[in-house]
Amino acid sequence: MKRIINTKVILYKIASFLCAIGLVLSNCVPVFAQPSDSMLDFFNENNIPYWNPTGTDSCTIGVGSYDGIISAGLSTTQAAFIDQYHDIAQQLSVEYGIPWETVMAQGILESAAGTSSFAVNRNNFFGIGAFDSNPNNAFSYATPEEGWRGYYENIRKTSTYRNHGVFKEPNITDPYAYTEAIKAAGYATDPNYVTKVHQLIAAIENRSQEKGWLSSAELAVRYPAMLTNAAQYAASAGEAPAGSVSYGGGACITSGGNGDINQTALELSWPDRSHNVRDPNEAYKAALSSLGISSTYANNPDWSIAIGSSCDVFVSTVMQYSGVDPNYPLFLRGQITYLPNNPDYQYIGRSDQNPDYQPGDIRVNRAHTEIVVLLEDGQTLGIASASHQDRTADHAGRMYVYHETAGAYDIYRHK
Repeated sequence: MKRIINTKVILYKIASFLCAIGLVLSNCVPVFAQPSDSMLDFFNENNIPYWNPTGTDSCTIGVGSYDGIISAGLSTTQAAFIDQYHDIAQQLSVEYGIPWETVMAQGILESAAGTSSFAVNRNNFFGIGAFDSNPNNAFSYATPEEGWRGYYENIRKTSTYRNHGVFKEPNITDPYAYTEAIKAAGYATDPNYVTKVHQLIAAIENRSQEKGWLSSAELAVRYPAMLTNAAQYAASAGEAPAGSVSYGGGACITSGGNGDINQTALELSWPDRSHNVRDPNEAYKAALSSLGISSTYANNPDWSIAIGSSCDVFVSTVMQYSGVDPNYPLFLRGQITYLPNNPDYQYIGRSDQNPDYQPGDIRVNRAHTEIVVLLEDGQTLGIASASHQDRTADHAGRMYVYHETAGAYDIYRHK
C-alpha cells in the first residue's frame, strides 16, 4: 500500500526544524495559533504545537501570522507586529489587569515594531532594564513570550506604578487612561510620549475591530479574573494573586518575585565565607540566569559579572529578582546616581552617624555596596555582600560603623 504524503505536515515540520537550527531569523517561534475545531485532530495526530487556552502548558502562548492587510494609521511592519503578538498581549492583560492596546502600542514605539536590536537579539520589546545613562543594561529574555511578560512584571513589581493607580479603573480597561497613569508615574521622559502612544492605540483599535478581537473592556467582561487580579495587585506589594485565574495559562515565572529584600538576599548568599569567588549558590545562579545576567555577560572579559561575584551585581540581582525594583542598575556607578534620584528610596543617613538600620537597607559608597540583613537567628543584623574577584555572595559580614578603607556609606531604604 502506498503511503500518502501529507504536505501540510511536512511544511510544519520543516518550519519547526528551520526554527530550531536558527535558519528562520524573523520572529521565529515554533508555536501556532489555536486551530479550528475541524483541524484539532490534524494538529494533535501530527504533533504540531498550538496554543490551547484551556491547557496546562503555561508557557505556550499563541503567536499569530500576518494577513498582509494593513489598517489605517499603521505601516506594514506595525500591522504584522500586532498580528503576531496579539494573543500574547491579550493573555497577559487578563492575568495582570493591564489594557493590551497600550502595551501593544508601547511595543511598537519602543522596539520599532519588533525590529530593534534589543527586540531581535534579546527578546526585549520594551527596553526593560535600560536607562538613558546605560541603555546597554537592557535585560535579555529567553523567548518572545518572556520578553512580553517582562513588561507586565515590571509594572506589577514597581511600587510607583501601583501608587499611581494603574491597577484601578479606569486604567484597567481604558488604554488611554492607563497611558496617562504610567506617564505620570515616570515611565518615559519624552514629553510627547502620551500623544505618540495614543495615536498608535487608535490605529490598533482599528485593527482590532477589523479582526474581531476583544477590546480590554470586553475582555474584562468575558474574563472577570482580569479585574480580580488587578484589584489584588493594587492592594499588594508586588505579590501575585493567590490562585489567580489566567487567560490561557499561568505565568512562566516560577521563582523570585517574593517582594522581600531581606529574604532574597539571604537565599542568594552563602551563610559563611568558605566558598570561593567562582562558587555562587544554586539560588543565586538561578537568579542570574532568570534575569539574563549570566548569559548576557558570559563572554565579557570581566567574568565576575556573569557569575555575580561583584558587589554591585549582587545587590542589583537581589533588588530585581525579589521584584522590589526591576529597574535597579547593574553597576555601582549607576547605583550611586540612581538611589538619591529615585522617589522610591528614602535616604537614611551615613553609616558613621549610627543610623537606625532595618533589614533590606542598602549601604553604598564609591567603592562598595551591600545589604543589611536580619540573620537566621531572627535577632542579629548582618551584611549580605559579594566582593569583586575576592568572594562570592555571603551573609557572614558583621555590622560595623563604616568600611575603613572605602569611607562611610550612604544608607537608602526602599519605601
